[in-house]
Amino acid sequence: MGTVFAINIPRVSLPAEELFKIGPLEITNSNLTMAVVMAAILIFFILVVRKLSIIPGRRQALAELTVDGLLGFTISTAGSRSLGRKIFPLAATLFIFILCANYSGLLPGVGSIYIKKDVVVTPSELSGLTAEQQKRVIKKADGLQYLHDEQVPIFRSPNADLNMTIGMALIVVILVQYLGIRSHGPGGYLKELFTPVFLGPIHIIGEISRIISLSFRLFGNIFGGEVLVTMMYALTFVVIPTVFLGLELLFGLIQALIFTILTIIYIQLAVVGHGDAHDDEAAEHEDPKLAAAADHMPL
Repeated sequence: MGTVFAINIPRVSLPAEELFKIGPLEITNSNLTMAVVMAAILIFFILVVRKLSIIPGRRQALAELTVDGLLGFTISTAGSRSLGRKIFPLAATLFIFILCANYSGLLPGVGSIYIKKDVVVTPSELSGLTAEQQKRVIKKADGLQYLHDEQVPIFRSPNADLNMTIGMALIVVILVQYLGIRSHGPGGYLKELFTPVFLGPIHIIGEISRIISLSFRLFGNIFGGEVLVTMMYALTFVVIPTVFLGLELLFGLIQALIFTILTIIYIQLAVVGHGDAHDDEAAEHEDPKLAAAADHMPL
């Protein structure tokens, strides 16, 4: 934490902060929020499924609107009804989770309800501490320096944790490679990768770079947005942060859409081939290449 014009500025931690341990497993504030978000999504759809009716209520109407909209969106992006339907469960899961996780960081209490615990500080962080904080720096038996009784937020947006976004990006990229191999066979997959041969290393780097682009784009936008909103609340009146909250609602939706669209496109390219991209009419008039690729998908 620092001060600007005698106003306390909350300390910003790039990594998620540990709350407690279950054996050797560290539970961070982003892990806790992720569990709450997942539980909320699961409970919502369980309640919808348990009380389905021909004339939907508000809850069922919202679920049906979401599912129908995402299905149409996935089919349109994939360029094939059969391929889109196979990708749909993954695409819908990613979109709903990422959107809810992004919006969870804007809820009251997230980032503003604290517990006090000793927090590790690195030598580079020591210079940025206030005089009051430096008095609370202690050294423990493990040789590390800690900030004693520092406020640690209980909740933090899951996608403001790089571990979460890298994990999702790894799942997507590994699945894309698996589907590419299953669709074309090992030989066909390598042929796609090394056509032309001299561009093979660039194609490999491109595949690996997808992990970085997917994870860092989502993390950077969500983490940066949360820091911005926090600073605005600390430095300005309520009306000004409200404007930034509105922008974060928009950016949260855009980031969920981008992650989902890229996932669909990566899968479509993997199962069809880089040289067989579809046109805009493929979703309405079934592309035979995409339909054939969908038939061979293990999903």
